[in-house]
Amino acid sequence: MTEQTNLVIKECETQDELESLYNFNINAFADMQDFEWTVDQLKEQKLNGWSVLSVQVDKDVVAAIFLKIENKALLTKNTAIKINYQGNGFSHLIKEFYEEYARENKLTRIVNFCAEDNFRMISLNEGHDYTKTGNILDSNKHIKEWEKHI
Repeated sequence: MTEQTNLVIKECETQDELESLYNFNINAFADMQDFEWTVDQLKEQKLNGWSVLSVQVDKDVVAAIFLKIENKALLTKNTAIKINYQGNGFSHLIKEFYEEYARENKLTRIVNFCAEDNFRMISLNEGHDYTKTGNILDSNKHIKEWEKHI
């Protein structure tokens, strides 16, 4: 668990934690383009090697992030910040968390997957010195890969 300001990032390890993440506000994350937002899909992400983490402020879930280590790289993807928490810099704190996590695990690269029409995330990636690689996530041609060498 990592705490930055009042933002807490915690891995979902149990069925109850996954269901809590799913149930907190289904409409906040329903637009994820790389998978359907269901508890079963969250479980499938874990089965496919992704760590599923809950991002919380005062025990209120504000986002979900997904991490996977592969070939000396930290693979990342995340939902949008819950609407009433946007504008507080939490997306920047999540990017800082990715960098801290990668350094702690002696990784040399961070890869972020984001929808090609998610202009906020594209701008965030550019602002944090990520570059677009041209690669796509699996068969979903709308999810593009961005990378940062650290």
